[in-house]
Amino acid sequence: MYEKFFNFKEKPFKLVPNPAYLYLSKNHEETLAHLNYALAEGDGFVEITGEVGTGKTTLCRAFLENLDPNTTAAYIFNPRLGPRQLIRAINDELGIKYDAEDTKDLIDKLNAFLIHKKARRKKVILLIDEAQNLSRKVLEQLRLLSNLETNQEKLLQIILVGQPELGEILDAHELRQLSQRITLRYHLSPLDHKETAAYIRYRINIAAQNAEIKFTRSALRQIYKYSRGIPRVINIACDRSLLTAFGRNRHIITGSIARDTIKELMGSGATGIFALAGWAKAFIILAALSLIAAAAIFHRPLTQGITEFFRHPPNTDVESASIGAPAPAEIEISEPDNSRISDPQVSATTTIAETEASSADIAEDLEQSSPSDQPELVVSEPAPDPKKTLKLADYLAAMDIRTSRYTALKTAMELWQTPIEIKPYFYSLDDDHAFFRLTAKPRGIFIHRLETNLDLLKRLDLPAILEIYPTNSEEPGYLTLSHTDGDKVNFDIPKENAVIETIEEEVNIYWSGVVYLPWKDFLSISGTLPSRTNKDSIITLKLLLHELGYRNIELNDNYDIRTRNAIKEIQTQYGILADGFVGPLTKIILYKSKGSFEMPRLSKEQ
Repeated sequence: MYEKFFNFKEKPFKLVPNPAYLYLSKNHEETLAHLNYALAEGDGFVEITGEVGTGKTTLCRAFLENLDPNTTAAYIFNPRLGPRQLIRAINDELGIKYDAEDTKDLIDKLNAFLIHKKARRKKVILLIDEAQNLSRKVLEQLRLLSNLETNQEKLLQIILVGQPELGEILDAHELRQLSQRITLRYHLSPLDHKETAAYIRYRINIAAQNAEIKFTRSALRQIYKYSRGIPRVINIACDRSLLTAFGRNRHIITGSIARDTIKELMGSGATGIFALAGWAKAFIILAALSLIAAAAIFHRPLTQGITEFFRHPPNTDVESASIGAPAPAEIEISEPDNSRISDPQVSATTTIAETEASSADIAEDLEQSSPSDQPELVVSEPAPDPKKTLKLADYLAAMDIRTSRYTALKTAMELWQTPIEIKPYFYSLDDDHAFFRLTAKPRGIFIHRLETNLDLLKRLDLPAILEIYPTNSEEPGYLTLSHTDGDKVNFDIPKENAVIETIEEEVNIYWSGVVYLPWKDFLSISGTLPSRTNKDSIITLKLLLHELGYRNIELNDNYDIRTRNAIKEIQTQYGILADGFVGPLTKIILYKSKGSFEMPRLSKEQ
């Protein structure tokens, strides 16, 4: 529409992964260098992660386009496949002819092809994009494929590219054999302010050598604040800004044009950052009015009320990297319903409004809360109907296995006071962990899968979803463990207003040992420390350890030996692997140990 007006040969900010438009920031250059190094060294497994829209797919295609003739590549960009489908897709990509459908025969054909290539001194790589969508069965199949080797080297190099949750998936205990084989990991970060400006100029120069267009410093600043350096969102903002300027017959993108464009994209009359600031002001005003009213009712000094308020800071547990995450349930904020917007460009931008907590905010979150001495208002409510008591064996005999994972997850989320709405297409997911994880994440809840026993679950003291195998059933069902009291165990069944009461011995008859544990990352400690994280997360961890009594730890961004030893000590106390790494299970333990975060409990004493 505006190409001729600005003298472009094509749109410079199209949302397609065109390698010709790849801007190599310092971080992108390092990622590409890591890929080339891994290829040269023959490393078996490589993991590349990056946030949504940071240019992973474009980078992958640029890497593949620049492979030398002695390298053959299979590129899988839709990894929602079963193990056998994956092998077929790999063989198809490599041009391997096959007649059989048996997995073993398919692998034999692949192995013969790889041996033939190796004999001719050729390399073969498998690159899987969006790898966070791989099921555990497929990941296990990939591990087995990595066993195809000679005495000297691997026959197939595997590169996994995906969103940050790929790292969390690979950190799972049951995938440790695969994780140990990953010899190179790298995280692709967003652009900084200077790189954002260079990125915009670069794409304009590719689209036209003499384009009649200019972005002012103010416009670049607005776009960077809005996009946070994520290339895909930069493209959206720039494309819409060009359209706005075209409508106004302007060749200069000013700050006001960029600001108006961003307001339109957000659909709320304000950019993400400004909108959040408005919400914060509204919340503070509402809180102040509540304090004044409370002071008047309870005849307490206003200053004392304000002091109490800031000693109990609001919980900001929405993950800073989550996509389209709604506001915490405790603060009801009216947001535009982006789930009904068909334009993917608009919905993709709603995530940029989130801001990161500062070190001062984190320190305030970690303050020890003192009990409030305010009198409580007692409201008389009608007594609920008493719950029915069910027997475990009887319930399992009539269990609807197909709907049990939804029912169990819904029950667990209600215990976290976080209701969910499951998208219809999630029901088709075969991977149960993916079903739980993808359904819960938009509500700020993570799901950690582990194999354990009831003793550890009681120490963690959190509700959990147990994988149960009813008698004579080859498919698992799911129940939510809601309460324990000594040897007694309860499973809540809210939809039937019932509770299953049983004992540990009976649970162990049906339970596979697999548990899905819902949890919140209250302080946004990202990744696995120290291998995949950022400096802010290390500082946050150290502040938390200080609150837990480890005062000899220096407050800097270095994951030193004292920090590692403190983590090992805490892990030993809970009876988990004391490796000094801070993954999901260790984070859960740290938050529980702090004691001031709002979490549901398994024990009767809340």
